[in-house]
Amino acid sequence: MSANERASLVASRELPDLDEVYLLRARILGVLIRDAREAAGLSEEACAAVVGVTPETLRAWELGQTMPALPDLELLAYHLHVPISHFWATEPALETERRPAVDRAAYRLLRDRLIGALLRAARQERGLSLEALAAEAGIAPDVLVAYELGQRSIPVPVLSSLAAVCHVPLSYFVESSNRVGHFLEQQENLRRVAELPDDVLRFISSPSNQPYLDLVMKLAALDSDRLRAVAEAILDITL
Repeated sequence: MSANERASLVASRELPDLDEVYLLRARILGVLIRDAREAAGLSEEACAAVVGVTPETLRAWELGQTMPALPDLELLAYHLHVPISHFWATEPALETERRPAVDRAAYRLLRDRLIGALLRAARQERGLSLEALAAEAGIAPDVLVAYELGQRSIPVPVLSSLAAVCHVPLSYFVESSNRVGHFLEQQENLRRVAELPDDVLRFISSPSNQPYLDLVMKLAALDSDRLRAVAEAILDITL
């Protein structure tokens, strides 16, 4: 689809104006970044320093004037002690604590490359050409090439659109293997536990129920054949 054809479709309301969509997402994301920073009790200067950007860059993110890439949000979540989903949802910020140092430049470089590789894999899995994905996301093919090669950071609102076109969740790209990733995974687990019904929370928090939880974990680790055999044995006992 050519740029003129897309502009015509946008004008006729058959396609959304992606520039307006990205601007709205950037503004919402900026509010969430500011909320997390203020909840952590950090000034713009202090927050920019721990993430490794200039205060001007952080201020532009918070105002929705520019868009951070996913590695930037991962570092923000790590240092502000919030789950990564805070930045695409409305989760409240958690109490902050001092985090071990991270080589921020090396982290961003590696993550941009990994995110690009994951994007390329997702695109190919969907059977999409570079040109087709670029057209669907409203970006230039040469920009998409730079994204997939890790030569250019992908702003999160753009990555969200690319993920949607490739039919993968945004969490598909989130780091989970290193120190930052381990922290983010822990925060997501805590968030999921906090969302459990009150009666379930009371049950799992009671020490006397630990044997039942151990049994459930053992049963969950069984393959279907062994689990069926256990169920049949229980039926034989109770009948």
